[in-house]
Amino acid sequence: MDVSAREMAALLEQRLRALDFVGFAELFAEDAVFEYPFEHPAWPASVHGRAAIAEHLAGSRKEIRSLIELTGVETTVHETTDPEVVVLEHVAVGTTVATGQPFRFASGVGVVTVRDGVVVRYRDYTNPLGAAKATGRLTEFAAGIASSA
Repeated sequence: MDVSAREMAALLEQRLRALDFVGFAELFAEDAVFEYPFEHPAWPASVHGRAAIAEHLAGSRKEIRSLIELTGVETTVHETTDPEVVVLEHVAVGTTVATGQPFRFASGVGVVTVRDGVVVRYRDYTNPLGAAKATGRLTEFAAGIASSA
């Protein structure tokens, strides 16, 4: 499947909306790199290889369906001067399961490099504070930050 960076952005958004993290990773090259340029207390700075990316994404988000009901992912795609690179702004919309409260937050920005129809690099500038609030895990997140300091 030879798709452009813009077309790949739509495929990535579909998988995110479905909370299909293994399917999300299937869009990556065998030797792709997934990076978190901003530190997260529970996640590595980078993950190498499609299988490891799938394992990381599925494992780190395995409880997500019990914490939130995701009703939408709104993605704004910004094309760059490099046809292989797009910038994705994601907004997550849904309801926190424990409280029934709706949420809407800028969940992150992804800088995605697509070559030969697959993602070769994904830099995820995620919003862990927004995610912690939406999932009702702000206390755990704060404790993770405190223990990593």
